[in-house]
Amino acid sequence: RYCPRCKKHCQASKKLDLWRFPEILVIHLKRFSYSQFLKNKLETYVDFPVDDLDLSAYISHKNGQFSNRYMLYAVSNHYGSMGGGHYTAFVHHGGDRWYDFDDSNVYPISQDKIRTSAAYVLFYRRIGEDYNYSFGVQ
Repeated sequence: RYCPRCKKHCQASKKLDLWRFPEILVIHLKRFSYSQFLKNKLETYVDFPVDDLDLSAYISHKNGQFSNRYMLYAVSNHYGSMGGGHYTAFVHHGGDRWYDFDDSNVYPISQDKIRTSAAYVLFYRRIGEDYNYSFGVQ
């Protein structure tokens, strides 16, 4: 880039500061890889937090007005390949109750089963300082 101060071309850098996170945080995991000749589905296992995703270390301006902690409330899963596949969802329904939504079928599922290599989109909700972990309510 051209520097207006020294009037020379120099290496540029960009900086992004985060001042506040949203109430609902959606994290999309890259599951599809494209190159000039290949298209692949990535099935890497990602160990994501369920009860307390703390993003405080990534905020530039800490004003204390909002919590920077999140609780997972849903996971969208993709099974299959690039050419076709199937989507399901795991949804939290308070306390330790999780459900597996698969087309017209809904089944209870234990929390230890929601982390899979099929996880595609993670949905988090901000939790306040007065959050009660044992009951899942604020």
